[in-house]
Amino acid sequence: MTRLITDSEAAEILALTPRHVAKLAKRGELPSVKLPGGEIRFDLDDLERWVDSHKQNGQEAAPCPR
Repeated sequence: MTRLITDSEAAEILALTPRHVAKLAKRGELPSVKLPGGEIRFDLDDLERWVDSHKQNGQEAAPCPR
């Protein structure tokens, strides 16, 4: 089952501010899910894949907490 998290939780995982996370999602640069009420949520698996795709110099990212 997919676990959706808030922008605050995603920000903690990505070491960014919730505002920056929301901005990236709104620009389509960070995978997100828009709920019927307009709220934005993030799938942990999608965030992990996003981090993996943005690695530089072959560095491994820490696994996302579940």
